[in-house]
Amino acid sequence: MSFNNFLSAAVVGALLPLAAQAQQFQAGAGVFDGNGYGSSYSGAGGFTPLFNQALGQVVDGGNGAFDAFGFYNAGVGSLGQQRQVELLAGNVFRFFDTFTNTGSSTVSTTLNFFGNLGSDGDELVSHVSAGLVVSCEDDGFGACGSDPVLALVSGNNGLGQAAITPDRYNVRFEVSLAPGQSLSLLNYAFLASEVNGPTAADLGLALATGQQLQASPWLQGLSRQQIDGIANFNLSPVPEPSTWAMALLGMGLLGWKLRRRG
Repeated sequence: MSFNNFLSAAVVGALLPLAAQAQQFQAGAGVFDGNGYGSSYSGAGGFTPLFNQALGQVVDGGNGAFDAFGFYNAGVGSLGQQRQVELLAGNVFRFFDTFTNTGSSTVSTTLNFFGNLGSDGDELVSHVSAGLVVSCEDDGFGACGSDPVLALVSGNNGLGQAAITPDRYNVRFEVSLAPGQSLSLLNYAFLASEVNGPTAADLGLALATGQQLQASPWLQGLSRQQIDGIANFNLSPVPEPSTWAMALLGMGLLGWKLRRRG
């Protein structure tokens, strides 16, 4: 069994006993690959011609979470860009981007990771800290509406400067690359919602999962070379598959306890 298959099986096995209580919805495979939408994209960054759609962007994501999320809309310029975007187990979207200076002089630029959220201007932000934003669609009464609660993770070492306005998410990365030099940036989006819509417990679930992704980013499926090039996380040793399976089990238990408490 492959590493990723083992992890998926472990996660599913851990979460099955909680399915009846937690009833989390399943995120949709809305990753744009240049021709259609699936669960992953691997290839060059940039945009397709004619319709100017971003390669690797997530559209919808499930229950209207995104209009078009997870691409670089500024600062790339002459840099080469390679993307690996995928929907992982547990409603986690991972965006892994490598930028390379292919020119003959140093390039200093501000790369901007962008997302158009599905809230249509009614964003309710419940948590903002260095590298982590938790928000949802405002139902007009100060509670989460029909869209999932989002935990948006941009790093743990301060390189990414995140901001969220009504329905726009932006993360600025100021970087400088010498000729031939590469660096990689890692971003996550976690979606939390019961099948009938988000509850107050999903805010706690999103916050806890976002903090877990910051402390121990989900790196399975990335090569050693890819991991070594990540610039926006200070990384501890790569966790074993069972570590993330147990973490997701813990998140499920937390969500269940919060619902019981409510």
